[in-house]
Amino acid sequence: MGKVLAVDTFFLNEDRHTHNLAVLLDEYGEYHYCPMFDHGGALLSDTTLVYPMTGDVYALIENAKPKTFCGNFDEQLDIAEELYGQQIQFMFDDKEADRLLNEEAGYPQDIKERVSTILRWQKHRYQYLFQK
Repeated sequence: MGKVLAVDTFFLNEDRHTHNLAVLLDEYGEYHYCPMFDHGGALLSDTTLVYPMTGDVYALIENAKPKTFCGNFDEQLDIAEELYGQQIQFMFDDKEADRLLNEEAGYPQDIKERVSTILRWQKHRYQYLFQK
């Protein structure tokens, strides 16, 4: 759960809820972690109703709120890390993120630039989550 909350905090996924958390049960009756899924509410993706492209991206980041356990990403992550320690370490840099964004043909340039801005801001904010 700590990993999920860290990923959701970093990517501002405000739509995590109990219907998109899961485990896998194998043929021996043992449970295993399930890959994370449903990140559709991440990166200020609701540009129609909540996070308009014309809005100040930094103000929008500050207004993003999770729906999992409380209304504050930092508080949610702090609680998880207090209980379980730091559960994840990211290993990508700005160059890699920009390369992946530039390779993506399905989004207009303004959205790619906004995502890049969000990632850079979040990386600065959560430096400790990155491999040194």
